Amino acid sequence: MIDKIKSFENKDLYEASVDFFKGLGLNINQISSTPIDTKDIFNEPIKAFENIKNIYVIGLLDDSNFINNQSSFKISNKQKYDGILVFSVELNTPNPTRKMLADISRAFNKEYFYTPVIVIFKYANKLSLSNTQRQPYKIAKEGEKVGKVSILRDIDINNPHRGHIDILKQMKIPPKINTYEALYTYWQEVFDVSLLNKKFYKELSNWYSYAIREVVFPSQPKDTEKEAMEIHKSQNVIRLLTRFLFVWFIKEKGLVPKELFNEEYIKSILKDFNPKNMDNTLFQGQDKSSIYYKAILQNLFFASLNCPKEPLDNDDTRKRGFRENNYYGQNRDANFLMRYEKYFKNPQQFLELINSYVPFLNGGLFECLDDKTNSIYIDGFSDNLPKDHQLIVPDYLFFGVEEHVDLSAWYGIKTKAFKDATVKGLINILKSYKFTIAENTPIEEDVALDPELLGRVFENLLASYNPETKTTARKQTGSFYTPREIVTYMVDESLIAYIKTKLEDDYKNDDLEDKLRKLCSYNDIQPFEDENIIFRIIKALDELKALDPAVGSGAFPMGMLQKIVHILTKLDPENEYWYELQLNRAKKESDEVFETKDKKEREKLLIEINNAFDETVNNPDYARKLYIIENSIYGVDIQPIAIQISKLRFFISLVIEQKIDKTKPNFGIRPLPNLETKFVSANTLIGIGKEANSLIDFDETIKQLEKELKNVRHRLFNAKTPQTKRKLRAKDKELREQISQELLKSGWSKETAEKLANWDPYDQNASSEFFDIEWMFGITDGFDIVIGNPPYMRLDKNNKNFIYFKNNYITATKGKINTYKL
Repeated sequence: MIDKIKSFENKDLYEASVDFFKGLGLNINQISSTPIDTKDIFNEPIKAFENIKNIYVIGLLDDSNFINNQSSFKISNKQKYDGILVFSVELNTPNPTRKMLADISRAFNKEYFYTPVIVIFKYANKLSLSNTQRQPYKIAKEGEKVGKVSILRDIDINNPHRGHIDILKQMKIPPKINTYEALYTYWQEVFDVSLLNKKFYKELSNWYSYAIREVVFPSQPKDTEKEAMEIHKSQNVIRLLTRFLFVWFIKEKGLVPKELFNEEYIKSILKDFNPKNMDNTLFQGQDKSSIYYKAILQNLFFASLNCPKEPLDNDDTRKRGFRENNYYGQNRDANFLMRYEKYFKNPQQFLELINSYVPFLNGGLFECLDDKTNSIYIDGFSDNLPKDHQLIVPDYLFFGVEEHVDLSAWYGIKTKAFKDATVKGLINILKSYKFTIAENTPIEEDVALDPELLGRVFENLLASYNPETKTTARKQTGSFYTPREIVTYMVDESLIAYIKTKLEDDYKNDDLEDKLRKLCSYNDIQPFEDENIIFRIIKALDELKALDPAVGSGAFPMGMLQKIVHILTKLDPENEYWYELQLNRAKKESDEVFETKDKKEREKLLIEINNAFDETVNNPDYARKLYIIENSIYGVDIQPIAIQISKLRFFISLVIEQKIDKTKPNFGIRPLPNLETKFVSANTLIGIGKEANSLIDFDETIKQLEKELKNVRHRLFNAKTPQTKRKLRAKDKELREQISQELLKSGWSKETAEKLANWDPYDQNASSEFFDIEWMFGITDGFDIVIGNPPYMRLDKNNKNFIYFKNNYITATKGKINTYKL
């Protein structure tokens, strides 16, 4: 198969395409080796046609292929054929987007709407293979239906990725396939991303279940109970995985050097690095010195992605480098400096490689959780960990070759498959798959692992150590994750209902809902012409507040973000209205929130907005996403790790929209925002118990303190330096305590006031026992949309909140209590 791919470099596109299908075991019914004009095929031109250089009609794959007969197909006759129509398209652009490839593929499908279509694209030194789902376009009631296009994208002709080769090999025709219909069904399975996700989850789940047996992290529970120890290890391994997979994704964008995952390169820069035994086995007798995790990954996480290459401005004077023994003394900010210099053959070589690729990203994901000042160790990023703490993450967990181990106890399944399960190093697992940094949609998807897989994987891993769900979760594969189709449906219905409430009093026509459905649909139809209505819809989306109260890994907020961006792109392609709204908000907030003397903060805010909309720096979707995330989307989950994963997906969605420019500071990448007060860990079923006669709505002192608290959290969203974050977090704590004291004076109970004061949104390991939208999100009048997939869990009388639920929920007054009802 590699030879068939490489032949596209030297052979004519038509000849190479025919040869490719021969490699799959198919002698395609050839049509014509001469390129044809787009006008000979398409009735309606689309913008993407500007990028087409040549089109070849390769032929038809039908039943005649299996009995060596000639097909009766003619390109000019667009009647129904029982076959798969194959085209090859040569593009004149070196980097086509997924949307461009999908639009061209769908245009073929629209012309031959009875016949599924496969298109081979060639551009520069790469190929893409698109599979268009058989989807009749003309349906009387609903108009045009948009079929799904799956694309195996950016296959390197000279050096194809292993993940691409594996999928192409699967396309080879098995002996049981002897009809066109069977071939079509089989290829739909090959291109099915959900099956790819399941395969990946199985491998990663095996790795995870083995890893939690092998690792040791600081601050292990003193309790020797097995379950407490397993939860501690699970949380730390999931946190490690979250960070590692984020890095793996941004590697796809060229922001992390590939060398850091190459075993031979790592051997060349580290002393005594040998993750395998002499007999090349994985586990037995291994050294557990954890050199790779400490020297490479921790330095990448905490001292590279969380530290600028050079000082960014007068407020952030940090600079990457290795920590000297006496550097900064006891200053906790020394966490941004590199450790483990003793492991490197040439520390400067490593530093230079990092500095040639890796930007400072901020965002809190790579903030070291150690607090050395108070002797708190969670990540264990230290040359000299205290004796009562250990950090062991063995090298073979990353580079080990395939080995068979008994995982039946962890899964709770005693079959041979689990007693003799295969496990290999994490990097070797990831290298066998192709990843894409762009989230798939219901109508366009890369045949690759996208950020949604993080949701699918982590929903199950999170459930696997939850005492109520672990037995079930370990026996399942992907069942805890809400399918994309369900998310899309619920998001559409919610947005349509919300926008209707904003328009229906003044919109006099009866076709409002129909037009809103067309607006939400994944096509290019923009049904509104009235500029006033268009602006009002955009303004409604800008004012939207949406909450997922059981956010998990962020499926619903991410679906909401994607659909709002999609709508804004249709209504406001140049971002003119969106820019005006963000500028007006910033000016209003400057007047309301910032103190008069703080002109510097105001100027910074306005500069930030202009930079966000600068299309020489970012794609247009960056500004759309940034302000939707900042102003409209909120999430809560009882598990702190779930909140980290949700934030991770939003970080990826922002990174993808930024343009890399190696000539600019930080490679042109804008540091990520801080989402601690957008996604919080709390129990949404437990209220704070506000006193009925509270004076909070009338007391001017409390109102002023709340205003100041809102100011602090607003500034924290864009804070980048450890010093600024620490200063603002300290101010946040001070204000919480002051408000708590005022509430006591107003007649609130001490217990309630202390709960409010002690809630710390910046503690990444804590989960609040209560939830309050005003205190946690600064929202006083509720949400426009509450959406999500609640946990399905029965509670008995032993649950600590059983009496609270009985006293406070109508759905808990009769029968058994289930959390989804609450």
